[in-house]
Amino acid sequence: MQAVLVYWPSLAQGLWVTVWLAFCTILGAALGALVLGPLRLSKSIAIRATSIFFIEFIRAPSALVLLFWVFYVLPLLPLMPQLSPLTASILVLSLDGAVYAAEIVRAGIEAVHRGQTDACHALGLSKLQSLTKVILPQALSQIVPAFGSLARDMVKWTSIVSFVGVQDVLYVANNVRSQTFEAAPVLCLLGALYWILSLLCAAAFRVLEHALPLNRALRAARLSLQVAPDAGAPAGVTQ
Repeated sequence: MQAVLVYWPSLAQGLWVTVWLAFCTILGAALGALVLGPLRLSKSIAIRATSIFFIEFIRAPSALVLLFWVFYVLPLLPLMPQLSPLTASILVLSLDGAVYAAEIVRAGIEAVHRGQTDACHALGLSKLQSLTKVILPQALSQIVPAFGSLARDMVKWTSIVSFVGVQDVLYVANNVRSQTFEAAPVLCLLGALYWILSLLCAAAFRVLEHALPLNRALRAARLSLQVAPDAGAPAGVTQ
């Protein structure tokens, strides 16, 4: 284990790359899902069919196969650029996360009562205004917990990027293992690091879920219901 600790600066650098990659891919997946999810519910058959085809096209192959295709095969096509390993990894993992999260967004939007949409139409709001100002803020209370679970998986998905040369924590750990011949300590340390990252990701989404306006309003309403009976009770009488 002492030999492994000598390489701690390299492991810390690899860990930073993993954290940065996870942050970018989770953010990219969230933004992509907020676009794909509503498109899945479009009244236009062409838009809905195109979004379903795109989602299934990205979701069908494994993320590793898709990463190899984007990094190695895409540059062979005319006018296609050669992406850096980090850029290709962020693009692929963001797309892969977005197509899975799109179903979460779709389900969250459908969970909002239809009367909310009818009220928006009665007020003369456009579809975009209805979605961004009324429907999505309410749907987030359903979307964020499920997306948080997906985000924890996405942290672990980052381990595939070492196959295209990104020097993440797995890439560095494999180098350390090959140089020190200490397989068990390195793999135990690697597992602990991914476990810690997963816990931190879960904690971040719990804080986000706690801060959502609808959840804050529900907590305030429950608190007022608990306080009101006590406030109306006669002195010396407990309820």
